[in-house]
Amino acid sequence: MTAVHWRDATDILGKIISKPRFGLFSDLDGTLAPIAPTPEAAHISPRNRLLLAELATALPLVALISGRRAASLQKRVDLPGILYIGNHGLERWADGRVEVLPEVKPFLPALQKVRMELENLIIPGTHVEDKEATLSFHYRQAVNPQAFADKNGSRIAEIVAQHGLELFTGKMVFEVRAPIGIDKGRAFRKLVGEKKIEAALFLGDDISDLNALKTAQQLRSEGLCNAWGIGVQSEDAPEALAATADFLALGVEDVEALLDWLLIARKASST
Repeated sequence: MTAVHWRDATDILGKIISKPRFGLFSDLDGTLAPIAPTPEAAHISPRNRLLLAELATALPLVALISGRRAASLQKRVDLPGILYIGNHGLERWADGRVEVLPEVKPFLPALQKVRMELENLIIPGTHVEDKEATLSFHYRQAVNPQAFADKNGSRIAEIVAQHGLELFTGKMVFEVRAPIGIDKGRAFRKLVGEKKIEAALFLGDDISDLNALKTAQQLRSEGLCNAWGIGVQSEDAPEALAATADFLALGVEDVEALLDWLLIARKASST
């Protein structure tokens, strides 16, 4: 079933936003911030930043779960009262420093070996981003990104497998991670339990967000949390997004409208 636009689901959204233990979870790039040619060039939209700041004071939990490093995520948003989860759940920003899951540490040498091999495949417009707990091979700025992916995808998969790591794909990026079963969905579930969240909303736009969108449905069906997922559409959104999300938002500007609506609804429910 294809998801409907979030404005067609305000009855459901109104009920969950009024719950005392409501949590808002979101990706950053492509959701709160427009996709940019490089990670360094991406910035959260000014309107979303203002809305997040207000929501952080109105809700018991606002958490950002990103493929970025936790320190990069915190620096890009730089708002108090928000929980920053980086590297797809492998690390978090806490007390002014990054905490990496101990399960990742045995795989750090293998990640560095893979990085050195992947660097041999770099061509103009591509680069390998070393995020310590993961690697990201970006190719958005290649002359022909699809041709690069088609030519090198199998070789990259071989290199990653030879070192006992796992390969994932995203929007113009290959992601290399430790095989420890941690992803955005697991991070989402863990925070719901840790923070005793009774209702939740997850926003995401990329392949790596699909697990979290599925987790929202699972939490709901298990009766653990009244959780729902919103997929943020774009030209290069994965085909599975509309089929996996409960509802849709049409780009970053529509997310701004959604957050504005949630803030107004939250304030109305508390009066």
